[in-house]
Amino acid sequence: MNRYAQIAIDQHRHHRPLEHSLIDGPTRFFTEIGEQIQADVTNLRDEILGRPRPDESIEDYRHRSYQALATAEELVLADHWLFQPETETDETAEDDPILDRYYRDLAAINETIHTAP
Repeated sequence: MNRYAQIAIDQHRHHRPLEHSLIDGPTRFFTEIGEQIQADVTNLRDEILGRPRPDESIEDYRHRSYQALATAEELVLADHWLFQPETETDETAEDDPILDRYYRDLAAINETIHTAP
């Protein structure tokens, strides 16, 4: 699991607990998501960076590369569907305290299962 997969799984557990509790095979799922994010970031970084400029030193090119990477990461992660907040599709869930408690308990159980050694 790469760095982007770990970011995704941590963010998903915290910000989309209901959806996260329904994922079958989270390791495989997030590993694939992480690989796709890595590819998207790399492609965007290369697009932003472009070719070395005439008379540009290796150090200057490397510095631009780091800046392009940071920009690409920010753009890809901000736009990725997985990093969007979970939306409530069932309006009755907000009005039903029993159902709301059930979902919170499910999320807590899921968190315990996935963080146990």
